Amino acid sequence: MKKEIVISVVAAIAILLVAFEVNAFVLFALVLFVPICLYRKHKDMDKDQNKNEEQDSQLLPLEEATAQYGEPDDCIVADATRANEAAGCILVYKQKRLLVIAGEPVSMDDIVDVTTVNMATPYTTGQYQLVLTTKKPGREYIRMEVGLDAAWAKDVATEVIDAIKG
Repeated sequence: MKKEIVISVVAAIAILLVAFEVNAFVLFALVLFVPICLYRKHKDMDKDQNKNEEQDSQLLPLEEATAQYGEPDDCIVADATRANEAAGCILVYKQKRLLVIAGEPVSMDDIVDVTTVNMATPYTTGQYQLVLTTKKPGREYIRMEVGLDAAWAKDVATEVIDAIKG
C-alpha cells in the first residue's frame, strides 16, 4: 500500500514538472532520487527497530539469573576481565540441566558441540571464543569471548564439557 502511495506522489510531481516544461534530466533525477531517499529512510528505520528488538531481548544479568533460577551449582569464569558481568560467566544448574551462557539460558540437552576458535587474522590479534553448537533453530551457534590465552580457552571449554556430562 505504501509503495502505491509513493509511486502516485512521484508520478504527480513528474506530471507537474512536465507541465511546467522542466528539463528532462531534472525529471529523471527526481524520479530516481525520491524513491532512493525513501528506501534509505525505511532501511534505517528497520535497522533501528531491529536494534531495539535486540535490546529488548537483552541477556539476563547475573543478579536476575540467580533470582530467576536460584543459586547456581557452579560458575565457570570464561573471561577473567569480565568475571563480574553476565558476559564473562557461565552459570551451571546441574539439577535443571541448564547453563546461563553470557546471560542466555540454554538447556544442556540442546548443546551438540563445544569448541574454541581463535578470531585472529594475519593483521590483528584476536580473542579466542568459546563456541557452542545447539539444536535451537535460529540460534545454532552461541559465541562467548574468553580472552587471548589458548590454554585458558581450552580449560573453559573442558569445564563446560564436564558440566554438560554431569
